[in-house]
Amino acid sequence: MIKKLIFKKKQDGRLSSIEISLSKKELEYLEIDLVSPEIKFEYQQKKIIIKKGNLETEIQEYKNGTLIKLLKNSKILINKAKAYKTFKIRIPFSVIVDMNLTEKDNEIKMILQNKKIIIKKIENKKSVEGDDNKMGEIITIKVNKGGIGKTFITLQIGSYLALEKNKKILILTSDSQNNIIDYSLKEEIFFEKGLKEFVKGGEGEIIRLRKNLDFIPTESSTFGSHFLMNLPNFLLEMKNKYDYILIDSIPTMKIDSVFVKCSDKIIIPCFSDNVTIKGVINVVNEAGSDKVLAIIMNKYENKKIQKNLLSELKEVVNDTDILFPNPIKSLSEIEELLHKGKTIWESNSIKLRETKEIFRVVGEAIINKNYKKEQIKDEFDISF
Repeated sequence: MIKKLIFKKKQDGRLSSIEISLSKKELEYLEIDLVSPEIKFEYQQKKIIIKKGNLETEIQEYKNGTLIKLLKNSKILINKAKAYKTFKIRIPFSVIVDMNLTEKDNEIKMILQNKKIIIKKIENKKSVEGDDNKMGEIITIKVNKGGIGKTFITLQIGSYLALEKNKKILILTSDSQNNIIDYSLKEEIFFEKGLKEFVKGGEGEIIRLRKNLDFIPTESSTFGSHFLMNLPNFLLEMKNKYDYILIDSIPTMKIDSVFVKCSDKIIIPCFSDNVTIKGVINVVNEAGSDKVLAIIMNKYENKKIQKNLLSELKEVVNDTDILFPNPIKSLSEIEELLHKGKTIWESNSIKLRETKEIFRVVGEAIINKNYKKEQIKDEFDISF
C-alpha cells in the first residue's frame, strides 16, 4: 500500500519530526500491545523494518558520512482525541536523509510480511500530468447512516471534476433508488439493465448526466456472492476508461465493504450531531486515516451544539492528513437546485459561492496529491 510521510513543523517553520500513520489493522498485524507498544526499528539498504519487541543492542553505523545501518528501540506513538486514537511511528532524520525523502517527495510503499512492516521509497514514479497510461482512481463516498446528503455530495464532486476540470467521471451506486438521476436530470429516465448486467459480463446502460459525467444505475439492491466476487474485476476495467470513479454506496451492506476495499480513497459526509460524529470516527478507525481523503460536514447551522461538535471533529482530524473543509451550510438554494435537476456549478447564485469553494477544495485535493489541508482558508468561527 502507498502512504505519505507526515512532516511536522514548529511554529517558526522549522521541522520538528517526521511520522508515518498506522491503522488499527496494521497494529493488530504486528500484534502490538497498546499498554506497552514497544517496537524494533531497523534500517539498512534503504529499507525500514518494523517489528514488535525490544532490541538487546542498539546500533548506528556510518561510512563516509552516510548512514549504513540503524537498529534502535522505539514505540508506537498514540494520540487520543475523544473516542478516536491515532497511531504513528516517528522516523529518524538520518533515515529520511538517506532515503532521499522530502516534504514534496513523501510517498512510501508499506508491505506487511511475516508479522513485520517493511517500508521503502517509491522509485521511478510516473508523473501524473501527461501520463496517458495512468489508471483511474476509485473514491467511495462512505457513511454509516442514511439521510446525510451523500448522493448530493457525490454529484457535486463529480460535476466539478467533469465540468470544471475536464476529467472523465463515472458515478456508481448500490442504491436501486438511483437518486443521482433525480438530482441531475429533469426528465424521467427508464432503464432495464445496469450495474448487475455489466458485472456479469453483459451490456448494461450508461446514462450521460453531463459532458464527461456518466452514471451506471443499479437494477436492485440485493447482491449475491457471484456478483460481489466479480465486482472488483469490473471496477478494474472501468479504471482503464475513466479518470475517476465515484461510488455512492449504501451503508451496512456487503457491497459497501467491497467498494471500500477496491477504493483508492474514501470521503466521509456527516452531520453535526453526536450519532453521526461517532459514525465518522468508526469509519476512520475501520479504514485507517491514510485512506480517508476528506470529511465533509453537510447541512451545517451555526448553533452552539453544532459549533461544539465541529470543534470536536476538527480535533479528531487535526493530527492526520485528512482534509476537513469548511462545513456546507443548510441552504434553501441547494434544495431548489436538486428539485430542478441542476448542480451548484450551473447556478450563478451568490449564496452558493461558499458551497462551491468547499467542493472546489475537495476536487483539487482529489486531483493534486500534494494539496495540503493548510491551504484551506477557515472562514467559520467556532467560538461562542
